[in-house]
Amino acid sequence: ANSNGNFLFFLFSILCSLLLFTSQTPTALAAPVSSIPSNNNNALDTLQLAARDKHIPTKAQVEELIQPAHLHEFSQYAKRNQPPKDKAIFFTGQPQKSINELVKWANGQHLTSVRDIWKNANFFQKGQYKEVDAATFTRFQQAFSKYYAQQTTGTAYLVFPHDKTPAKTGIFYSVELPEIIAHGKVDEIIWIDQDKIHDKGYDWKTETKVYWKK
Repeated sequence: ANSNGNFLFFLFSILCSLLLFTSQTPTALAAPVSSIPSNNNNALDTLQLAARDKHIPTKAQVEELIQPAHLHEFSQYAKRNQPPKDKAIFFTGQPQKSINELVKWANGQHLTSVRDIWKNANFFQKGQYKEVDAATFTRFQQAFSKYYAQQTTGTAYLVFPHDKTPAKTGIFYSVELPEIIAHGKVDEIIWIDQDKIHDKGYDWKTETKVYWKK
């Protein structure tokens, strides 16, 4: 009788243990996300920061690059030996769609624009700098345009309609041209007629109109 009683007690103990285990399991599975240690959240934040392309400056780096004394530091974001000699183009006063078409045409002619010299193809895009305010980004554009002008050598090209005059407030006239003149590495700027670049009878390579000559 005692052995039967002990056996029944043993079975009862096992059943109680199983019931206790199964009653706790759902609670553990339903643990709220907020119970995850905060260290894990910090780790996720770190991963997101690490995903930022090293060739896109941070807000702090942008604010440093726009200072004249740090202009040379754009070199760490630019491809080497760009733009090539006799291949640099300049444009000004264009809506975004026209610029896109112009740059596409230039690339097809093996010419290089300020958009093409960067290690990251989106370097010049405002969307890459969401933490940078509009005024600072404008100064950033002026700064990297100045850097581009400094790197230009030989013959350069202005792609702009012949029947119009580049605005004096535009980046080309107010920033790039003075830099080209000051550095003395450009011999002349040939003025390509933008209105004719898609005409079959127009050969930009034989264009003789000069915008500026050293």
